[in-house]
Amino acid sequence: MEATHEQMVAFLRSIHARPGGTGAILNLIRGSEVRGASDLAALSDVVTEPERKMDLTRHGMDEARHSYLLLRRMIELDFQPFRLPPELDRLEGLLARCRHPDVKEVYMERGAVSEAALLEFTVAAYIPENDAAGKLKANFDALTGDPGTQAVIGAILRDEERHIAYLGAWLERFERRFSRRAVNATRERLGEAFRQLDVIYYGAMQEYFERTAAA
Repeated sequence: MEATHEQMVAFLRSIHARPGGTGAILNLIRGSEVRGASDLAALSDVVTEPERKMDLTRHGMDEARHSYLLLRRMIELDFQPFRLPPELDRLEGLLARCRHPDVKEVYMERGAVSEAALLEFTVAAYIPENDAAGKLKANFDALTGDPGTQAVIGAILRDEERHIAYLGAWLERFERRFSRRAVNATRERLGEAFRQLDVIYYGAMQEYFERTAAA
């Protein structure tokens, strides 16, 4: 059973209250932003349609800016950032479960992505963005006593909501290009993969927060 928004806010407040807790959460968010910026930069160079290039480039620019904002706030909190263990990188796990070649491989081979591959990559971006938006909202509400960090989370959340909107529009176009059934099948397949990764993710979470508290 999924946690309600109120339950998530209460849980996050308890994490923020721990030694190094806020920095640990920001480091967790930053890990996905760094990965996203890297993949989007490569993807923007292997699509041919100018509008898509613009959407992906802006998205990647947002992710890189988020990484900077998070890093700056972590330094202000005197928290030393570190690379996430693979168990906490759900985007990497989801992309590994895609049926098409890795975007960076396509980029290195100076190739281009097919429409079918782009559909899959769009779904692989849309699912984590939706998940992140819910957690960012809960973090924003949990940070009423820390306006500095709350402002950073709020700025990121506004961008993520815009990302969800444009990716959703892309999926509607793919429904017309292929079919609703084809798009739903991809969403169901990668959605199930994301749920499986969630089990690993939350299993590794306690050790992660214990490590940051000890540091």
